[in-house]
Amino acid sequence: MAKLRVGIDINEILRAKWLQFDRFYSQEFGEDQHVAKYVYDFFKEYKWEDTVEVINELKEPGEMPENISPVEYQVDEKTGEANADIFLFKAPEKNVISAKDMYNRFMYEDYVFEIHASATMMYKGMDLHVKNFCLKYGNTADFTLFSVENQFSIPPTLFFLSKMTSRFKNYCFVDDSLDMWKNVDVLITTDPKILELGCPWGKKLIKMKRPYNENIKVGSLEVLQIADLIDNPDFEKIIKYKK
Repeated sequence: MAKLRVGIDINEILRAKWLQFDRFYSQEFGEDQHVAKYVYDFFKEYKWEDTVEVINELKEPGEMPENISPVEYQVDEKTGEANADIFLFKAPEKNVISAKDMYNRFMYEDYVFEIHASATMMYKGMDLHVKNFCLKYGNTADFTLFSVENQFSIPPTLFFLSKMTSRFKNYCFVDDSLDMWKNVDVLITTDPKILELGCPWGKKLIKMKRPYNENIKVGSLEVLQIADLIDNPDFEKIIKYKK
């Protein structure tokens, strides 16, 4: 008999991603931009604005004067410019960066390792609970860890999983959270988008409770942490566990 296929969302179940995101957002943009609540959608809940970036490109060596006095290189404290700049740089170009691109640059370039790899586990001792969870139910169900990632965040996410000594055998990184439903019978998540839409016919949805999803009701099962699934008769009934 084929095993039941169970998917587990990495973010906010295993990885405390929001905590790390909030820390570096405040560091980059200032404490006054801090969002004083636990959220799931970083782009929607945090402030992002279209930004004009000025690009200064050096002239070719033959286009620069050969003799410029060292005094001309001194930077004016008020303007942040030096008199020599007009001789050294081409006319500045302005590049408009959309709010979405600013978010993507922050998430997947500037702080990609800090947010995706250096994040902590959801709570102290969680790795031991996950180990016990795998040992107890690994012969009953096929578990797959899921998360929404791109080509830049996959390597640091794998690094995070190695830190917690993940014992799961299957991993799947998707472009959209709803793709997590593919090839699973049961999905464990905190994602409000998935929870609000509910589960497809014939499948089961287990909600990990967080402040941002507390008003969303699901029919299968609601718990707080992975530890709450161990020896849980409702969970064992869902995966058809036999002692």
